[in-house]
This record gives sequence, structure tokens and C-alpha cells, in this order.
Amino acid sequence: MRLTTAFFANHAEIVDDMLSVEGAFWKSTTVDHRATNFRCNTVVLCDVEPDDVGQRFSMHIDGEGPTGHRWAPAHSSIFTVEGPMMFMCLPMMVLPIEPGGGRHLYSFRIDGQHERIDVPLAVRVART
Repeated sequence: MRLTTAFFANHAEIVDDMLSVEGAFWKSTTVDHRATNFRCNTVVLCDVEPDDVGQRFSMHIDGEGPTGHRWAPAHSSIFTVEGPMMFMCLPMMVLPIEPGGGRHLYSFRIDGQHERIDVPLAVRVART
């Protein structure tokens, strides 16, 4: 299995074996001025080989804030490849941010693989 792309979305689900997405490919998100995290739906596109079906994989999402603060991992999940899929909708998750916002980078990787997918996100703080 190899990751090819990942993106954040307002809503993502699989309907009739097809990907249904609303508000995808976030470039930025706005959070409360006291926030230290944000909620998101995430879609990961992948190449799956026949030998991958039935195998368990561990996906990690590492984060890095604008000051260089790192969360490694910021989120982890274990999943089993059920079939020759091209996409996965990850469950709603909460990812950390640095207070005050700024440009963050989230890196998606499969445990034991060197490849990663980087997703930049500008975090804006709502004015009070």
C-alpha cells in the first residue's frame, strides 16, 4: 500500500462504494482564539496492491506548527485493507495546533514506509 494524496474536508463518506465529499482540500481553517486543536474529516487516496488486501496497516499523522513545535504522531490509527480501494475516509479526528494559529504542516505516513504526504494548513484565529 502506498499513500498518494491526503486532504481535509468538511464532510467525507463512502456512499455506494463511491467517495462523497463536501468542502474539500482545505487551504485554511478558522479556530477560536483559545483553541489548541481543530476537528476535521480526512480523505486519503492510495495505491493498493492485491497482496495488501486483508493486511493491517498503521497510519500516523505528524504535525508541525509555525514555531517548529512538533507532534509525532499527532494522530495514529490502525486499519485493515478490506479490498482494492483507492481511497479511505478516516473517522472524524482532532489534530493539534499551536495557539495563535499560523502555517501548520501535517504529514501522513504508513508505519514502516519512508514515503509521506504533506498537507499544509493555514490556521486562522477568529477575532473576538
